[in-house]
Amino acid sequence: MSLPDVVSKADWLAARKELLVAEKQATRARDELNAARRRLPMVRIDNDYVFEGPGGKVSLADLFEGRRQLVIYHFMFSPDWDAGCPSCSGFADQVGNLKHLNATETTFAAVSRAPLAKITPFKQRMGWTFPWYSSHGSDFNYDFHVTLDESVAPVEYNYRTRAEHEQAGSARARYFDGEQPIELPGLSCFLHDDDRVFHTYSAYGRGTDNMGFGINILDLTALGRQEDWEEPKGRSDRIGRKAGSPQIRYHDEYDD
Repeated sequence: MSLPDVVSKADWLAARKELLVAEKQATRARDELNAARRRLPMVRIDNDYVFEGPGGKVSLADLFEGRRQLVIYHFMFSPDWDAGCPSCSGFADQVGNLKHLNATETTFAAVSRAPLAKITPFKQRMGWTFPWYSSHGSDFNYDFHVTLDESVAPVEYNYRTRAEHEQAGSARARYFDGEQPIELPGLSCFLHDDDRVFHTYSAYGRGTDNMGFGINILDLTALGRQEDWEEPKGRSDRIGRKAGSPQIRYHDEYDD
């Protein structure tokens, strides 16, 4: 495993101050990006989407729980799966007490295409308490491009068609291969105003990276996320990781 250079404390401090300049530039750039995101126009939602929750059938407006904003995590869980996506589960494990978010007139919820009869026992197994609804039988997942099925709707992911992914040399072009439907992750934001619901933002793929507590913590460490694509190379070896094993597992499947 490749490790960082070992230097004197004075040399480390000089290097750290140099990095701090770049970090401050990135912080200011992030603030500008967030402001640009808030200036995005929005689209009124006219579709009468129907979801199923613990209390029965509900509308998209009901998911706000009386608050002004709604953030939906598109949790990958196909109707023919017995459990949700391990990577989505890794994110869901990091969702904490939502009262802080609720105090800002914002509701968080997960939505999956799996029926509630599958979502409920898996949610109980994982010990999660956040709201989680089923969009089974609805066009919601297809309209927000997290379920790809050409027989239902034109397919695109992260605002690109398959041809555009291939032309750009994107690794995401592989998402369009194989049998459909294909389940993919994402996040969407909505605003409720005067009995109207508006779509304000959606992000896909690594566009949701900044939401993950775990990966943001790892980004501060010397070994990083321990992914093969990261620089510098040679730090992705995982202690105790078995060859061929997935990087993310359900939290009750790790060896203590």
